[in-house]
Amino acid sequence: MMKKITFLLMLSFLNLKAWSQNPNYRYHELQDLGTTIEWAISIECTHHFQPLRVLDVNLKQNFKLEVGKIYKVDLGLPANYGTRYYKVTYAGDSGVDKGDEIDTPPNFGLPITDLCNSLSWKFIRPILLGSTLQEAQSNYCTNLTANSTREKVNIKITQSLIIGSVYFMDFGKGANYYLIDGSSPENGDADYEFDPTIANSVFSPTTLNCPKPDLQANAVDCGSATMATGTTFTAVYSLKNIGGRSFSPSHCLIYFSKGNSTLSADDILIKDITIDPLNPSEIKYGTPSITIPANISGGIYYAIMQLVNSEETNTSNNIVSSTSSFIINQTTTPAGKPDLVIDPTNTIIFSNCFDCSAALSDLGSKRHTINNQSGIINLQSITIKNTGSATSTPSTLQFYLSSDGVLDSADIKSTASAISIPAINAGASISVSKSIFSSDFGGLTVTGNRNILISVDDSKTNTESNENNNIIPIPVTFVNPFARTAQSSSETEEITQPYSINVYNFDGQKVLTKEVTSKEEEDKSLDSLKTGIYIIKSKGETRKVLKK
Repeated sequence: MMKKITFLLMLSFLNLKAWSQNPNYRYHELQDLGTTIEWAISIECTHHFQPLRVLDVNLKQNFKLEVGKIYKVDLGLPANYGTRYYKVTYAGDSGVDKGDEIDTPPNFGLPITDLCNSLSWKFIRPILLGSTLQEAQSNYCTNLTANSTREKVNIKITQSLIIGSVYFMDFGKGANYYLIDGSSPENGDADYEFDPTIANSVFSPTTLNCPKPDLQANAVDCGSATMATGTTFTAVYSLKNIGGRSFSPSHCLIYFSKGNSTLSADDILIKDITIDPLNPSEIKYGTPSITIPANISGGIYYAIMQLVNSEETNTSNNIVSSTSSFIINQTTTPAGKPDLVIDPTNTIIFSNCFDCSAALSDLGSKRHTINNQSGIINLQSITIKNTGSATSTPSTLQFYLSSDGVLDSADIKSTASAISIPAINAGASISVSKSIFSSDFGGLTVTGNRNILISVDDSKTNTESNENNNIIPIPVTFVNPFARTAQSSSETEEITQPYSINVYNFDGQKVLTKEVTSKEEEDKSLDSLKTGIYIIKSKGETRKVLKK
């Protein structure tokens, strides 16, 4: 009897293996992005929502869909999903024994080339500038508006409107000039809907010509006392915009000039202060804290202030020097400084991305992938170089999760322990390794494109010659844990064979059938179910599980 059962099981396995290699089918995993383009944009572009589901389908066709492309199509499934937007997350060369078989190939047509800039309802917050061009320009150029009401409008357009731009339009309150104060590629909870594609709609971008700003450097003063290198003191400066409104930030540069009060190429830049855009006739005062550099030579110095603004055309009044000089005494011996950087060429990373180069420097436009529930990225080697001229002190290596690749207060610091970095001699390097888990960043479930930042000398124990090169980003994509990659038959023979489980609620009703490869995946399959007690039947075993 046992031999007969064994024979039947072997026969079933051979049939399964033969089916999985059937060249008539191509296995695909498709993320369901919803029935409307607005749903698709909210899921794929702004990541406001998770994909509605992931469909496993075997398409009877002689070609694969391209992974990453988005299609609008009716798959013709018995569940009658209808026409929806789908993103291809996996495409196999042959069929697999799971999901739905579609014998009549759907008409996929051409993929959507740029979903986020497709014609759809997008959300804007316009503020009234005025009903006439003269009124709008007067308000705009003096940083005023006709009122403070931020209207809520859904506008049917391809590209999102640019915040700060001006449009002449009539979305239901008459034809007026509006300043765009908020913009999103997805639709929102709006009071008005406006479709500029309809004939005779009033809608056009408007360029308002404002007088250019004219920054006037009024004064800079560092006092007249004698100061030693390493001393910290408070300087004073003032400036005024005697021209039109400034739309871009300005920079106030403070130099130390030895022996004279004329700005020259060999003067030492001491402070770079960013000034917010200035209104006409606005005066700006500042009292920056300045530390005399340790490696500056002794002597008589003047302070010089230079103003820089990208919009300004008159630069004749942008420089002013202090009326009195001050003396610097060199009391410290100038010494070199360390400079710690991450070497991308010798930083080696492995993830679920099969076509990503291991060296971070060769990643190009690719992104490493990580399961957003229990994923891991292996940083096999992180190489830290000291490109400075002095030995560094011991420091730390830390990791952050960032949306834009620039470290700021909005980024999430890893909850895992920082890596201790020993002192590194000038010109030398060391390598460390680290495994990064998706759960390291506050236990958040993240979807879509992000950046994992590596920050060397995160503890700021070193005074470096360059403090602006300590951060390097790893582009990553957090993916749905259930969008598993289908394996070829040769791969499945080398690892645990997948098997099916049936999940029943406590009333004995079957609520889920799924293919898994481990008990951990059995438990993870309950994530899509509501809280309660369930019974899992798998591989001759029956067990009870509490889903919290």
